[in-house]
Amino acid sequence: MNSAPSASGHGVRLTAHPLQRVGAYALLALAGVADQQRSPESLTAAEFKHACRRMTADVVATADLPDTKAPQAFWLSASYLLWPNSKMNTTNRKSLSIAERRTQIGRWRSYSATVLDVPCALCGVAACGFYGKVDVPLGASVEHRNTTVPGHEGMALCVGCLASFHALPYGCSIRGGRAAALHSWDDDVLARMTRRQVHRTRQQALMSTGDTTATGRYSREVEALQGLRRYEHPMRAGVELYVFSNSNKQQALDVHSIEQPLAEWLRETLHPGQLGSGFRYLVRAHHTSKTLGSVRLAYNAFHLPERLAGTAVAYLARLTDALGGPPGETVELVALYQSFVREVLGVTQREIDQIEQLGDRIGQLLRTRPERGTLKEFEHVHSEPNKLQTWLKKQAVDWTLRREVSEPLVSTEQWRLLFEPGDRVRLHRDLLFISVLQHLAKQGWLADAATERNDQDDNLLVEERQ
Repeated sequence: MNSAPSASGHGVRLTAHPLQRVGAYALLALAGVADQQRSPESLTAAEFKHACRRMTADVVATADLPDTKAPQAFWLSASYLLWPNSKMNTTNRKSLSIAERRTQIGRWRSYSATVLDVPCALCGVAACGFYGKVDVPLGASVEHRNTTVPGHEGMALCVGCLASFHALPYGCSIRGGRAAALHSWDDDVLARMTRRQVHRTRQQALMSTGDTTATGRYSREVEALQGLRRYEHPMRAGVELYVFSNSNKQQALDVHSIEQPLAEWLRETLHPGQLGSGFRYLVRAHHTSKTLGSVRLAYNAFHLPERLAGTAVAYLARLTDALGGPPGETVELVALYQSFVREVLGVTQREIDQIEQLGDRIGQLLRTRPERGTLKEFEHVHSEPNKLQTWLKKQAVDWTLRREVSEPLVSTEQWRLLFEPGDRVRLHRDLLFISVLQHLAKQGWLADAATERNDQDDNLLVEERQ
C-alpha cells in the first residue's frame, strides 16, 4: 500500500477554496510542525508524507470495528457525513473480513504519484486524478452530474489539494450530524484556530464512542467565539463559520460570517481589560430563562449582529424600570456600547460626544426632581420620536427658565442626530437614553450594585484563557 505521495508530487498550495484552505492548515498541524509562522506551502516531502500516514492510519483502523457504536468509532461514525460511499462504509461492510476492509480503505487512501495532462481545478498544477463526492465535500454525485461522461468523477485535483480535503475534518468540530469549520482570509488566524481544532478533534476521536449526534444549542457559534477570544493579535479579516454535511441523506451547507470590524471588536472585548467587565454584563444581558447569555450572544454575533447593541439597551431599560434607577452595570455597559457603535457600526466620536453632552444636560434636569416617576417618564418616551420631541421641548423651557445658561438644552446638531431621517436615528436615541443613565450613575443615582443576577453559570465566553 502506498500511503503517501512521492517526493516529487507532494506540493500543497493555498487556493481560493475556503475548505481546502482549512484542510491545508490541518495538514500542517498533522505533520507536527511546531513553528506557527510556517505556511502549508512550506511542507517538506517528509512532513507531508508523515501527515498523510497519520490520516491513513486513522481511517484504516476503522476496519477493526464492528459498527459505529463500538469504542473509538469516531471516524467510522463521521465517515457517513464526510465520505459517503467510501471504502470505509460500503453497504457490504459486515460481510467483509477485517483484512479485506483494511485493503480496500488503504487503496482508497493511497495517493497516486501519477501526473495527468490536466491542471488541478483549484491550484492549476498538474492533477493526479479526478475526484468527486467521496473525497471532495459537497461535490456533485456522479448520478446527478450531467456535465461529464457517465461514471467520471469530475474534479481534477493535485495530490496536495486532495490531501487537504482529506485533512479538512481534523480542522472541524464534528457532532450533531454536521461538521463545522472556522475559516478566515487572515492566514495567521486560520493557522492558529485550525491547529487548536486539530488537537481537539484528535482528542475527541481517541475518547469518543462514535456517537457524533449529541450537541448543545448553537455550540458551534460559542466555540468560534472562544477561538476569537484566545487569538491575541489584531484581526486583519473577518471569520466564516462553515457548517456542512456531505451525507447522502442530507447534503447541506450553511455559512455564517462575522465581518472584520465585529470580529476584531469581539476579540478585543473578550480579553480581560478595560472593556472586559462590560462584556461580561453584555453576556448577562443576553441571558433568558431558556438560553444562557453566552449562547444567545454567540448566535446573535453570527446571525443577527445588529441585535448586540439593542440587547444591551433593552437590558438596562428593563432593570432601570424594575429598580427605579440605573443598575450597577450601567457605566461599564455604556462604555462597551459606545465602543461597539464606534468600532463596529462606524458612529463617529463627534456624534457620540454630542449625544453624551445632551445626556449630561438631561441628567442634570432629572436630578433636580429625584422622585421615581421622573426617570420613568424619560424612559418611556426615549424610543418614540414624537413623544421624545414633545418631552424635549418641554424640558428645554425648564432648562432655560431655571438655569442661567447660554446654550440651549438641545443644539441643532443634536436635534438632527436624534430626528433627521436616516439609518442611525434609533441608534442615536438609544445612545441618548444610556448616556442619561450613565450621567445619573456617575452622580450616585445607582439603584444597586452590580451583582450576579442569573442563577446559572453564564460565562462560557469569558472563562480564564486556557
